[in-house]
Amino acid sequence: MTKTFKLALMSSVTAGLMFAGSAHATDGMFSNGYGNAAKGMAGAGTVLSQDTQAAVNNPAAMLDVGNRVDVGASIFSPRRAATVEQATGFFQTSGKFQSGSEWFLIPSAGVNFDYGDYSLGITFTGQGGMNTDYSECIFAGSTCTEGTGIDLAQTLLGFTYARKVSDNVTIGITPQLAGQRFEAKGLSGFGTVSINSRRLTDNGYDYSWGYGASVGMLVKPSDKVSLGVTYKSRTYMTEFDQYAGLLAEDGDLDIPAALTFGTSYQYDDKLTLVADLKRIFYSDVRSMSNSNNVGATTIPARLGTKTGLGFGWQDMTVLKLGAQYAYDDAMTFRGGFSWNSMAMEDTENMFNILAPAVPQMHLAGGMTYKFGGGHELGVALVHAFDHKTTNDNNINHRGNSIDLEMNQWELDVGYTYHF
Repeated sequence: MTKTFKLALMSSVTAGLMFAGSAHATDGMFSNGYGNAAKGMAGAGTVLSQDTQAAVNNPAAMLDVGNRVDVGASIFSPRRAATVEQATGFFQTSGKFQSGSEWFLIPSAGVNFDYGDYSLGITFTGQGGMNTDYSECIFAGSTCTEGTGIDLAQTLLGFTYARKVSDNVTIGITPQLAGQRFEAKGLSGFGTVSINSRRLTDNGYDYSWGYGASVGMLVKPSDKVSLGVTYKSRTYMTEFDQYAGLLAEDGDLDIPAALTFGTSYQYDDKLTLVADLKRIFYSDVRSMSNSNNVGATTIPARLGTKTGLGFGWQDMTVLKLGAQYAYDDAMTFRGGFSWNSMAMEDTENMFNILAPAVPQMHLAGGMTYKFGGGHELGVALVHAFDHKTTNDNNINHRGNSIDLEMNQWELDVGYTYHF
Protein backbone atom coordinates (compact mmCIF):
# COMPACT_ATOMS: atom_id res chain seq x y z
CA MET A 1 0.00 0.00 0.00
CA THR A 2 1.52 3.31 -1.10
CA LYS A 3 1.92 6.28 1.23
CA THR A 4 -0.47 8.30 -0.99
CA PHE A 5 -3.16 5.61 -0.81
CA LYS A 6 -2.83 5.35 2.97
CA LEU A 7 -3.15 9.11 3.25
CA ALA A 8 -6.27 9.09 1.07
CA LEU A 9 -7.91 6.42 3.23
CA MET A 10 -7.10 8.25 6.45
CA SER A 11 -8.32 11.52 4.99
CA SER A 12 -11.69 10.03 4.01
CA VAL A 13 -12.27 8.69 7.53
CA THR A 14 -11.15 12.01 9.04
CA ALA A 15 -13.49 13.94 6.76
CA GLY A 16 -16.33 11.71 7.89
CA LEU A 17 -15.55 12.38 11.54
CA MET A 18 -15.53 16.12 10.96
CA PHE A 19 -18.77 16.00 8.97
CA ALA A 20 -20.68 13.64 11.24
CA GLY A 21 -22.16 15.12 14.36
CA SER A 22 -21.54 12.96 17.39
CA ALA A 23 -24.59 11.04 18.48
CA HIS A 24 -25.63 8.80 21.28
CA ALA A 25 -26.79 5.80 19.30
CA THR A 26 -29.68 3.57 20.29
CA ASP A 27 -28.14 0.12 20.90
CA GLY A 28 -25.56 1.36 23.37
CA MET A 29 -22.92 3.09 21.23
CA PHE A 30 -24.22 1.44 18.04
CA SER A 31 -26.91 2.76 15.73
CA ASN A 32 -30.24 0.94 15.83
CA GLY A 33 -29.90 0.25 12.10
CA TYR A 34 -27.70 0.83 9.05
CA GLY A 35 -29.15 1.86 5.70
CA ASN A 36 -32.49 3.47 4.91
CA ALA A 37 -34.36 0.21 4.35
CA ALA A 38 -33.08 -1.40 7.56
CA LYS A 39 -33.85 1.74 9.59
CA GLY A 40 -37.43 1.58 8.34
CA MET A 41 -37.65 -1.89 9.89
CA ALA A 42 -36.10 -0.88 13.25
CA GLY A 43 -32.67 -2.11 12.17
CA ALA A 44 -33.55 -5.57 10.85
CA GLY A 45 -31.24 -6.03 7.88
CA THR A 46 -29.16 -9.19 8.23
CA VAL A 47 -31.13 -11.00 5.52
CA LEU A 48 -33.10 -8.27 3.77
CA SER A 49 -30.34 -5.69 3.26
CA GLN A 50 -31.31 -3.54 0.28
CA ASP A 51 -28.57 -0.94 -0.05
CA THR A 52 -24.80 -0.65 0.31
CA GLN A 53 -25.01 -0.47 4.11
CA ALA A 54 -25.33 -4.24 3.74
CA ALA A 55 -21.57 -4.07 4.23
CA VAL A 56 -22.36 -3.46 7.93
CA ASN A 57 -25.56 -5.51 8.22
CA ASN A 58 -24.35 -8.60 6.33
CA PRO A 59 -21.53 -8.41 3.73
CA ALA A 60 -22.96 -11.43 1.89
CA ALA A 61 -26.12 -9.46 1.07
CA MET A 62 -24.10 -7.04 -1.08
CA LEU A 63 -24.44 -9.51 -3.94
CA ASP A 64 -28.20 -8.88 -3.89
CA VAL A 65 -28.15 -5.07 -4.14
CA GLY A 66 -26.79 -4.82 -7.70
CA ASN A 67 -24.91 -1.96 -9.33
CA ARG A 68 -25.77 1.14 -7.35
CA VAL A 69 -24.68 4.29 -5.56
CA ASP A 70 -26.30 5.26 -2.23
CA VAL A 71 -26.04 8.56 -0.39
CA GLY A 72 -27.89 9.15 2.85
CA ALA A 73 -28.10 11.27 5.97
CA SER A 74 -29.92 11.01 9.28
CA ILE A 75 -31.08 13.85 11.46
CA PHE A 76 -30.77 12.37 14.94
CA SER A 77 -32.26 13.99 18.03
CA PRO A 78 -31.60 12.40 21.45
CA ARG A 79 -33.13 14.05 24.54
CA ARG A 80 -31.06 13.19 27.64
CA ALA A 81 -31.55 14.16 31.25
CA ALA A 82 -30.06 13.25 34.64
CA THR A 83 -31.40 14.03 38.13
CA VAL A 84 -29.24 14.04 41.26
CA GLU A 85 -31.19 14.34 44.51
CA GLN A 86 -28.40 15.64 46.77
CA ALA A 87 -25.04 17.36 46.29
CA THR A 88 -23.12 14.72 48.26
CA GLY A 89 -20.37 12.17 47.57
CA PHE A 90 -19.23 12.50 43.95
CA PHE A 91 -21.60 15.41 43.26
CA GLN A 92 -21.28 19.14 43.86
CA THR A 93 -24.65 20.02 42.30
CA SER A 94 -28.14 18.61 42.72
CA GLY A 95 -31.25 18.94 40.58
CA LYS A 96 -32.33 17.90 37.10
CA PHE A 97 -29.78 18.44 34.32
CA GLN A 98 -30.94 18.56 30.71
CA SER A 99 -28.28 17.88 28.09
CA GLY A 100 -27.92 20.35 25.25
CA SER A 101 -26.71 19.46 21.73
CA GLU A 102 -29.96 17.81 20.67
CA TRP A 103 -29.47 17.71 16.88
CA PHE A 104 -26.90 15.67 14.96
CA LEU A 105 -26.25 14.85 11.32
CA ILE A 106 -25.08 11.29 10.57
CA PRO A 107 -23.94 10.60 6.97
CA SER A 108 -23.66 7.40 4.95
CA ALA A 109 -22.61 6.53 1.41
CA GLY A 110 -21.65 3.54 -0.68
CA VAL A 111 -21.13 2.08 -4.13
CA ASN A 112 -21.42 -1.54 -5.30
CA PHE A 113 -20.34 -3.26 -8.53
CA ASP A 114 -22.08 -6.50 -9.48
CA TYR A 115 -20.00 -8.95 -11.54
CA GLY A 116 -22.46 -11.84 -11.55
CA ASP A 117 -21.06 -14.47 -9.21
CA TYR A 118 -19.34 -11.85 -7.07
CA SER A 119 -19.54 -8.17 -6.16
CA LEU A 120 -17.19 -5.45 -4.93
CA GLY A 121 -18.27 -2.50 -2.81
CA ILE A 122 -17.03 0.49 -0.80
CA THR A 123 -19.14 1.82 2.06
CA PHE A 124 -18.84 4.77 4.42
CA THR A 125 -20.86 4.56 7.64
CA GLY A 126 -21.54 6.92 10.51
CA GLN A 127 -21.29 4.16 13.09
CA GLY A 128 -22.60 5.90 16.19
CA GLY A 129 -21.12 7.22 19.40
CA MET A 130 -22.09 8.94 22.64
CA ASN A 131 -22.74 12.56 23.60
CA THR A 132 -23.81 14.64 26.60
CA ASP A 133 -23.52 18.38 27.00
CA TYR A 134 -24.67 19.69 30.38
CA SER A 135 -24.26 23.39 31.17
CA GLU A 136 -23.89 22.65 34.91
CA CYS A 137 -20.78 21.57 36.82
CA ILE A 138 -22.05 18.25 38.13
CA PHE A 139 -19.14 16.38 39.76
CA ALA A 140 -17.58 17.40 43.07
CA GLY A 141 -14.33 19.37 42.93
CA SER A 142 -14.55 20.02 39.19
CA THR A 143 -13.94 23.29 37.41
CA CYS A 144 -16.29 23.55 34.45
CA THR A 145 -15.59 26.42 32.08
CA GLU A 146 -17.67 24.71 29.37
CA GLY A 147 -20.00 22.54 31.43
CA THR A 148 -19.90 18.74 31.81
CA GLY A 149 -20.07 15.97 29.23
CA ILE A 150 -18.40 13.74 26.69
CA ASP A 151 -18.49 13.61 22.89
CA LEU A 152 -17.67 10.44 20.93
CA ALA A 153 -18.14 9.98 17.18
CA GLN A 154 -17.30 6.85 15.16
CA THR A 155 -17.02 6.27 11.41
CA LEU A 156 -16.26 3.19 9.32
CA LEU A 157 -14.86 2.78 5.82
CA GLY A 158 -15.44 -0.74 4.50
CA PHE A 159 -14.35 -2.68 1.39
CA THR A 160 -16.69 -5.58 0.64
CA TYR A 161 -16.23 -8.75 -1.38
CA ALA A 162 -19.29 -11.01 -1.68
CA ARG A 163 -19.45 -14.26 -3.63
CA LYS A 164 -22.01 -16.92 -4.44
CA VAL A 165 -20.56 -20.32 -3.49
CA SER A 166 -23.61 -22.39 -4.49
CA ASP A 167 -27.11 -21.86 -5.84
CA ASN A 168 -28.46 -20.89 -2.42
CA VAL A 169 -25.40 -19.81 -0.37
CA THR A 170 -23.54 -16.50 -0.51
CA ILE A 171 -20.64 -15.38 1.67
CA GLY A 172 -19.06 -11.97 2.15
CA ILE A 173 -16.31 -10.14 3.98
CA THR A 174 -15.81 -6.45 4.75
CA PRO A 175 -12.41 -5.33 6.08
CA GLN A 176 -12.96 -1.97 7.75
CA LEU A 177 -10.94 1.08 8.71
CA ALA A 178 -12.34 3.00 11.66
CA GLY A 179 -11.95 6.47 13.10
CA GLN A 180 -13.05 7.92 16.43
CA ARG A 181 -13.20 11.43 17.84
CA PHE A 182 -13.48 11.97 21.60
CA GLU A 183 -13.69 14.87 24.02
CA ALA A 184 -14.45 15.06 27.76
CA LYS A 185 -15.08 18.17 29.84
CA GLY A 186 -15.94 19.10 33.42
CA LEU A 187 -14.29 16.08 35.10
CA SER A 188 -11.34 17.71 36.87
CA GLY A 189 -12.74 16.66 40.25
CA PHE A 190 -11.55 13.13 39.47
CA GLY A 191 -7.93 14.33 39.20
CA THR A 192 -6.97 12.92 42.61
CA VAL A 193 -7.99 9.41 41.50
CA SER A 194 -6.44 9.56 38.01
CA ILE A 195 -3.03 8.26 36.92
CA ASN A 196 -2.60 11.45 34.86
CA SER A 197 -4.75 14.43 35.80
CA ARG A 198 -3.39 16.44 32.85
CA ARG A 199 -4.85 13.87 30.46
CA LEU A 200 -8.19 13.51 32.18
CA THR A 201 -10.48 16.24 30.90
CA ASP A 202 -10.81 19.48 28.92
CA ASN A 203 -8.12 18.63 26.36
CA GLY A 204 -10.26 19.25 23.29
CA TYR A 205 -10.82 16.58 20.64
CA ASP A 206 -8.50 13.61 20.36
CA TYR A 207 -8.54 11.10 17.51
CA SER A 208 -8.18 7.32 17.35
CA TRP A 209 -7.70 5.00 14.36
CA GLY A 210 -8.18 1.27 13.95
CA TYR A 211 -9.26 -1.73 11.94
CA GLY A 212 -11.65 -4.65 12.07
CA ALA A 213 -13.76 -6.82 9.77
CA SER A 214 -17.26 -8.17 9.27
CA VAL A 215 -18.01 -11.56 7.75
CA GLY A 216 -21.40 -12.87 6.77
CA MET A 217 -23.35 -15.69 5.17
CA LEU A 218 -26.73 -15.72 3.46
CA VAL A 219 -28.58 -18.99 2.88
CA LYS A 220 -31.80 -19.37 0.88
CA PRO A 221 -33.13 -22.90 1.51
CA SER A 222 -36.40 -22.12 -0.30
CA ASP A 223 -38.10 -19.40 -2.33
CA LYS A 224 -39.83 -18.11 0.79
CA VAL A 225 -37.25 -18.49 3.58
CA SER A 226 -33.82 -16.88 3.94
CA LEU A 227 -31.33 -17.24 6.79
CA GLY A 228 -28.32 -15.09 7.57
CA VAL A 229 -25.53 -14.63 10.09
CA THR A 230 -23.01 -11.83 10.55
CA TYR A 231 -20.02 -11.54 12.87
CA LYS A 232 -18.44 -8.15 13.31
CA SER A 233 -15.03 -8.46 14.92
CA ARG A 234 -13.74 -6.25 17.68
CA THR A 235 -12.30 -3.12 16.09
CA TYR A 236 -8.86 -2.47 17.56
CA MET A 237 -8.25 1.25 17.99
CA THR A 238 -5.24 3.33 18.91
CA GLU A 239 -5.41 4.96 22.33
CA PHE A 240 -6.78 8.41 23.08
CA ASP A 241 -3.52 9.83 24.43
CA GLN A 242 -5.12 13.07 25.60
CA TYR A 243 -7.54 11.07 27.78
CA ALA A 244 -5.15 8.40 29.09
CA GLY A 245 -6.02 9.55 32.61
CA LEU A 246 -9.74 8.96 32.11
CA LEU A 247 -10.37 5.86 29.97
CA ALA A 248 -9.17 2.46 31.17
CA GLU A 249 -5.93 0.99 29.84
CA ASP A 250 -4.29 4.39 29.14
CA GLY A 251 -7.06 5.77 26.95
CA ASP A 252 -8.07 2.60 25.12
CA LEU A 253 -11.57 2.52 23.62
CA ASP A 254 -11.99 -0.32 21.13
CA ILE A 255 -15.28 -0.87 19.30
CA PRO A 256 -16.81 -4.13 20.58
CA ALA A 257 -17.63 -7.22 18.54
CA ALA A 258 -21.20 -8.21 17.63
CA LEU A 259 -22.93 -11.37 16.39
CA THR A 260 -26.27 -11.29 14.57
CA PHE A 261 -28.62 -14.00 13.31
CA GLY A 262 -31.43 -13.10 10.93
CA THR A 263 -34.27 -14.64 8.98
CA SER A 264 -36.95 -13.58 6.54
CA TYR A 265 -40.20 -15.12 5.34
CA GLN A 266 -41.81 -14.04 2.08
CA TYR A 267 -45.50 -14.42 2.82
CA ASP A 268 -46.53 -13.59 -0.75
CA ASP A 269 -45.27 -11.51 -3.65
CA LYS A 270 -45.91 -8.31 -1.68
CA LEU A 271 -45.30 -8.97 2.03
CA THR A 272 -41.98 -10.03 3.60
CA LEU A 273 -41.45 -10.53 7.35
CA VAL A 274 -37.98 -10.24 8.93
CA ALA A 275 -36.34 -10.82 12.31
CA ASP A 276 -32.84 -10.24 13.71
CA LEU A 277 -31.29 -11.32 17.00
CA LYS A 278 -28.09 -9.49 17.88
CA ARG A 279 -25.54 -9.78 20.69
CA ILE A 280 -23.07 -6.93 21.33
CA PHE A 281 -20.03 -7.81 23.46
CA TYR A 282 -19.43 -4.64 25.47
CA SER A 283 -17.89 -6.66 28.30
CA ASP A 284 -14.73 -7.20 26.18
CA VAL A 285 -13.85 -3.47 26.27
CA ARG A 286 -12.66 -2.45 29.75
CA SER A 287 -13.28 1.27 29.40
CA MET A 288 -16.92 0.41 28.69
CA SER A 289 -17.44 -2.54 31.05
CA ASN A 290 -15.43 -1.68 34.20
CA SER A 291 -17.79 -0.88 37.05
CA ASN A 292 -18.18 2.57 38.59
CA ASN A 293 -20.24 1.23 41.52
CA VAL A 294 -17.62 2.04 44.15
CA GLY A 295 -17.47 4.09 47.32
CA ALA A 296 -16.92 7.83 46.96
CA THR A 297 -13.86 7.68 49.25
CA THR A 298 -12.62 4.21 48.27
CA ILE A 299 -11.47 3.94 44.65
CA PRO A 300 -9.99 0.43 44.08
CA ALA A 301 -8.03 1.48 40.98
CA ARG A 302 -7.09 4.83 39.55
CA LEU A 303 -8.72 6.18 36.41
CA GLY A 304 -6.72 5.24 33.33
CA THR A 305 -5.49 1.91 34.70
CA LYS A 306 -6.59 -1.52 33.48
CA THR A 307 -9.25 -1.76 36.19
CA GLY A 308 -10.06 1.96 36.44
CA LEU A 309 -13.63 3.19 36.56
CA GLY A 310 -15.69 2.64 33.42
CA PHE A 311 -19.34 2.85 32.42
CA GLY A 312 -20.28 -0.59 33.75
CA TRP A 313 -21.81 -1.70 30.46
CA GLN A 314 -22.63 -5.38 29.99
CA ASP A 315 -23.26 -7.46 26.89
CA MET A 316 -26.46 -6.42 25.15
CA THR A 317 -29.09 -8.55 23.37
CA VAL A 318 -31.23 -6.88 20.71
CA LEU A 319 -34.36 -8.30 19.04
CA LYS A 320 -35.55 -6.59 15.85
CA LEU A 321 -38.81 -7.42 14.03
CA GLY A 322 -39.85 -5.88 10.74
CA ALA A 323 -42.11 -6.10 7.71
CA GLN A 324 -41.90 -4.87 4.14
CA TYR A 325 -44.88 -4.43 1.80
CA ALA A 326 -44.42 -3.82 -1.93
CA TYR A 327 -47.52 -1.77 -2.71
CA ASP A 328 -46.71 -1.66 -6.43
CA ASP A 329 -43.65 -1.58 -8.69
CA ALA A 330 -42.77 1.93 -7.50
CA MET A 331 -43.80 2.14 -3.85
CA THR A 332 -42.59 0.00 -0.91
CA PHE A 333 -43.62 0.48 2.72
CA ARG A 334 -41.79 -0.74 5.84
CA GLY A 335 -42.30 -0.94 9.58
CA GLY A 336 -40.53 -2.45 12.57
CA PHE A 337 -40.05 -2.74 16.31
CA SER A 338 -36.94 -3.48 18.36
CA TRP A 339 -36.16 -4.18 22.01
CA ASN A 340 -32.82 -4.41 23.78
CA SER A 341 -31.69 -5.66 27.18
CA MET A 342 -30.03 -2.29 27.98
CA ALA A 343 -26.28 -1.97 28.35
CA MET A 344 -26.15 -0.95 32.02
CA GLU A 345 -27.71 -1.76 35.37
CA ASP A 346 -29.06 1.13 37.44
CA THR A 347 -26.27 0.48 39.96
CA GLU A 348 -23.95 2.09 37.37
CA ASN A 349 -25.88 5.35 37.08
CA MET A 350 -23.12 7.60 38.46
CA PHE A 351 -20.70 7.61 35.48
CA ASN A 352 -23.53 7.04 33.01
CA ILE A 353 -24.71 10.58 33.61
CA LEU A 354 -22.13 11.06 30.83
CA ALA A 355 -23.55 8.26 28.65
CA PRO A 356 -27.19 7.47 29.56
CA ALA A 357 -27.79 4.57 27.16
CA VAL A 358 -31.18 3.69 28.64
CA PRO A 359 -33.71 3.43 25.73
CA GLN A 360 -34.96 -0.11 25.20
CA MET A 361 -37.85 0.02 22.72
CA HIS A 362 -37.86 1.49 19.22
CA LEU A 363 -40.66 1.86 16.67
CA ALA A 364 -39.88 2.56 13.02
CA GLY A 365 -41.55 3.12 9.67
CA GLY A 366 -40.39 3.99 6.20
CA MET A 367 -40.96 3.91 2.47
CA THR A 368 -39.07 3.87 -0.83
CA TYR A 369 -40.26 5.36 -4.11
CA LYS A 370 -38.73 4.43 -7.48
CA PHE A 371 -38.85 7.35 -9.91
CA GLY A 372 -37.66 5.41 -12.92
CA GLY A 373 -34.38 5.75 -14.75
CA GLY A 374 -32.62 4.03 -11.86
CA HIS A 375 -33.46 6.71 -9.27
CA GLU A 376 -34.93 5.97 -5.82
CA LEU A 377 -35.69 8.01 -2.72
CA GLY A 378 -36.18 6.47 0.70
CA VAL A 379 -37.39 7.89 4.00
CA ALA A 380 -37.37 6.27 7.45
CA LEU A 381 -38.49 7.53 10.86
CA VAL A 382 -37.37 5.88 14.12
CA HIS A 383 -38.50 6.69 17.65
CA ALA A 384 -36.85 5.40 20.82
CA PHE A 385 -39.44 5.53 23.59
CA ASP A 386 -38.64 7.43 26.75
CA HIS A 387 -37.07 5.21 29.40
CA LYS A 388 -35.93 6.08 32.90
CA THR A 389 -33.69 4.30 35.41
CA THR A 390 -33.58 5.16 39.11
CA ASN A 391 -31.14 4.02 41.77
CA ASP A 392 -30.72 5.14 45.36
CA ASN A 393 -29.03 2.16 47.01
CA ASN A 394 -25.63 1.50 45.48
CA ILE A 395 -22.45 2.49 47.29
CA ASN A 396 -21.34 5.49 45.30
CA HIS A 397 -24.70 7.20 45.64
CA ARG A 398 -24.66 6.97 49.47
CA GLY A 399 -28.44 6.84 49.48
CA ASN A 400 -28.54 9.61 46.87
CA SER A 401 -31.17 9.03 44.19
CA ILE A 402 -29.84 9.33 40.62
CA ASP A 403 -32.22 9.17 37.66
CA LEU A 404 -31.26 8.82 34.00
CA GLU A 405 -33.71 9.18 31.13
CA MET A 406 -33.68 9.47 27.37
CA ASN A 407 -35.87 9.38 24.27
CA GLN A 408 -34.84 9.78 20.64
CA TRP A 409 -36.08 10.62 17.18
CA GLU A 410 -34.29 9.88 13.93
CA LEU A 411 -35.26 10.90 10.40
CA ASP A 412 -33.23 9.21 7.66
CA VAL A 413 -33.31 10.14 3.97
CA GLY A 414 -31.52 8.08 1.33
CA TYR A 415 -31.01 8.52 -2.40
CA THR A 416 -30.08 5.67 -4.75
CA TYR A 417 -28.96 5.54 -8.36
CA HIS A 418 -28.91 2.14 -10.10
CA PHE A 419 -26.50 1.83 -13.02
